[in-house]
Amino acid sequence: MTKLPVTENDVKSQVKQLLAIKNIFNYHLLQGMGAYKGVPDRVLHYKGRVIYLEIKKPGGKMSPHQIVFMMQCMEEDIPYWCIDDIAKLDELLEAVE
Repeated sequence: MTKLPVTENDVKSQVKQLLAIKNIFNYHLLQGMGAYKGVPDRVLHYKGRVIYLEIKKPGGKMSPHQIVFMMQCMEEDIPYWCIDDIAKLDELLEAVE
C-alpha cells in the first residue's frame, strides 16, 4: 500500500488541533490580494510572548518574501518559527520558558 504524501494543509490541521488541545490562543493571518507579502500563517500568544508561525509541508521551502519577513523579526528579537511537522512545534513550545 502506497503512503500518501503529507500536504501543507495536513500540517496546518495538525497545528490547529495541537494548539487547541494545549489551549494556546492563536489566529490565522489572512493572505490574499492586498495583504503584506511574506506574513506567516499563524500568530500565537504564548507565555507572554507573541510568536509568528510559518507552516510548510515536510521539506517545504520559504518564499523570498517570507525570508525577508523572518529576518525583520529576527532583527527585532521577535520569535518566528518555521515548522514542517507537528513534532517540531511541540518541541519549540516545550522550550519556551
